Amino acid sequence: MEFENLKFSALLHDIGKFYQRTGASLCSDYEKYKVEDFGTNGAHAKWSHEFISNYWNKKIANLAFYHHNPNKSYDKNLGSIIQVADHHSSGERINLEKGKHNEVLKTLLISVFSEISIENNKKCNEKYVPLTELRLDESSDNESFDDLKPQNEEKMSGWNLKPEYNKLWNKFTKEINGLSKKNDFNTILALLKKYTSTIPSAAYVSKSDISLFDHSKTTAAIATSRYLYKRDSENKLKKTVDDDVYIIINGDISGIQNFIFKVSSPKEAQSGMSKRLRGRSLYLTLLCDAIASHIVEELELTEANILFCGGGRFTIIGPNTDKAKNKLSEIKDTINKEFINKFNAELYLALVLEECNGEDLSQYGDVTRILSNKLAEDKKHKFIDNLEDVFSLDDEVKYEDLCSVCGNPYEKKDEETICDECKSHERLGQKAANADYMIKIYSKENKYKFKKKCTFFEKLNIGYLFKNESSNLAMKIDEWAIDADKIEVIKLNNTDFLTLEGKVNDDLRDKISFSFSFLGNVVPNLGRYSEHKYMPLYFEHLAKISRGSDKLGVLKMDVDNLGRIFSEGLSDSVSISRISTLSSQMDMFFSGFVNNIASQFKVYSNVNDIEDWKSKFKDIKLELQDDFNDDVETVTIYKLKYGVKLSPEEEFNLEKYEIPTIHINYSGGDDLLVLGPYDDIILFAEELRNKFKEWTCNNPSINLSAGINIVSPKFPIGKAAIMSEDYLETSKSCGRNKITLFGEVVNWDSTDNIKGFEDIFEFCRDLEKNCENKNISKGFVYSMLHLWQNSYESKGLASNPDKWEEDVVKRLQIKRYVPLFKYKLRLIKNRELKEDIDKKGLKFMPWIKIPVSWISLRMR
Repeated sequence: MEFENLKFSALLHDIGKFYQRTGASLCSDYEKYKVEDFGTNGAHAKWSHEFISNYWNKKIANLAFYHHNPNKSYDKNLGSIIQVADHHSSGERINLEKGKHNEVLKTLLISVFSEISIENNKKCNEKYVPLTELRLDESSDNESFDDLKPQNEEKMSGWNLKPEYNKLWNKFTKEINGLSKKNDFNTILALLKKYTSTIPSAAYVSKSDISLFDHSKTTAAIATSRYLYKRDSENKLKKTVDDDVYIIINGDISGIQNFIFKVSSPKEAQSGMSKRLRGRSLYLTLLCDAIASHIVEELELTEANILFCGGGRFTIIGPNTDKAKNKLSEIKDTINKEFINKFNAELYLALVLEECNGEDLSQYGDVTRILSNKLAEDKKHKFIDNLEDVFSLDDEVKYEDLCSVCGNPYEKKDEETICDECKSHERLGQKAANADYMIKIYSKENKYKFKKKCTFFEKLNIGYLFKNESSNLAMKIDEWAIDADKIEVIKLNNTDFLTLEGKVNDDLRDKISFSFSFLGNVVPNLGRYSEHKYMPLYFEHLAKISRGSDKLGVLKMDVDNLGRIFSEGLSDSVSISRISTLSSQMDMFFSGFVNNIASQFKVYSNVNDIEDWKSKFKDIKLELQDDFNDDVETVTIYKLKYGVKLSPEEEFNLEKYEIPTIHINYSGGDDLLVLGPYDDIILFAEELRNKFKEWTCNNPSINLSAGINIVSPKFPIGKAAIMSEDYLETSKSCGRNKITLFGEVVNWDSTDNIKGFEDIFEFCRDLEKNCENKNISKGFVYSMLHLWQNSYESKGLASNPDKWEEDVVKRLQIKRYVPLFKYKLRLIKNRELKEDIDKKGLKFMPWIKIPVSWISLRMR
């Protein structure tokens, strides 16, 4: 109980700041306490004590009340641990100039993205996060994004935030009151994340750029680590001079790209290819999460100690003890042996640590750089401790028993040509698509029922199930909880995560925690309101949805200079709390809001609710196969005709029939891979980039690069994804903040005479519209490309990445095509249009391959 008391008091020590800002008054009992009791700047502790006393034991309330003055707490040692943890967590605070202070009830959280500056870029103007709960609407509009995105100062100044604090507090306490059990750390942590992620932790004399949630979370993580150090270390825990009490643990799974895309697509495996590819990506996401969670379990830490987990990487803070280090060494050895046996050494876990003290946590950039170098060194010596296992070969390999998808040997059953591992990935990709819940099961006994039902990592004792909302889901959770050590019920992409909390068996409640997580899981299928709801759209179907040519688009994007953003972007303020904030805000976009953006691209399973629908929609007939049997049926779906828009009322009526056309293969951390109709993929890339810039305060130091590959749906999808990755690398090698498409590399934004993607694509739309209306001919558009190619012999910017700027300058100097272009304009009869094409054509001619390629595909 001592350890549990410490965890909760550290997590809730500053909850009084939230309560106090509502303007709530306390009973007269608190009038007798003075600064000498609760400590300097500790008045909020009275509100913390009042709140905690209503729900938790007196010892937790006492420790929180005296966290600024532990000598008066019931246990000076525990109180001191929380006090020091609070100091080390708040080492990020930047004091305002002497004599200046903020009006707390007019002070909003400064977006951490507006504080980033690298490559000599000037800092952008500070932007502020609206004071609201964390939420991600399921609807396809941008309501939740607009509610949470950073705003300009002029939109925020002059507010009295007391009503907003009251509204938020009432929602928070209502959910606390509704809990049947309040002693589950993960559930309370999730509630704090939902309601305190937009509240500034410190505001009066400090810069308000760290949220109350991130400060509370890191304080709990640091306090837990200090407690375990005191318990398990031979060294004495000092109150004043802080030794290297902590270790920062970095893990990185290498070989991810080869693992995901090393898949063949023979005829017998085509039908499950989209699910299998997604399943392999998700498998690695779950594997990374399972490793991080296993480390936390083995080291007796909490979920708060996981500072970041995503994209095959994780960061954990723990105690600097021999016990912890030995456990980490055992875990690394066990996992890498499993990677050798199960995946033929294709995957490798690099696991490193760095000892640090409280001062290091406030200068976290140095720790980040050291760990990055250690990871790089570790990857150079993969399996150095497991060489015998790597080079031990089977006595005999039966080549006829190689999986037709992954190529690995397997024990063949009957006429099956696909191994159990690939089939499990296919099932995972199927079940996770558009799921409402992820059920995380901890079981050291490795029950057969768990292995059969879920993706179970036996060496880690953790399994995952994906489920949709159903009337009997609580009953199923009870069944699983009987034999499990514990269960986490995680609501996906929805922060209303407690709907099942009161429905599970009260006798099993101590085994079950509730939380939420963001997961990019939009996958095209006909939806739960369709009679064909179990029929997914495969890649060949998505290609048919494209306008014109039946082509598939494959998009790869990621954030530029991410390492430098984390290690250098915050200058001297790279603290552990800021890094935690930066990681979670980046991941929220790529794991959460990506779903909203993807859902804007859609077709419909039914349009009978629309009057005169035949004039507005094009019907597309697809042969779809049921997910759970071999039934194939011809199904009609409907796509809006080019240039047609729906009224808000029509959009509302059709909402339940929407089918997303974007297939999110992977999105999280700082990157994504998505597939879909080639035209929707190009438009999705543009929309996602624009939203990303809004989310990151239009900061010139934070940018995205992208690569788009357009292929036939029969093209090997693994190869297509690798080519997209190559195009992404081309964009980066040409200077970053660029997109590679149709063999050309262009900036996102225009600068002077150099046209960017957005303007080029606007020109694409203009040309397409005029071709559609017969104002200009396709022949005229194609002639523009011929004129350019006859004037300039470049094979495309993508073939010459090292001289991108030189190539652009050369293109702008070419004018040989102008006389013949002017002559060609005689074919346009409309004088106003002729003048417009004349003006724009000359500006966009150096990049004319993109508009012509677009029209060639769209008008085919």
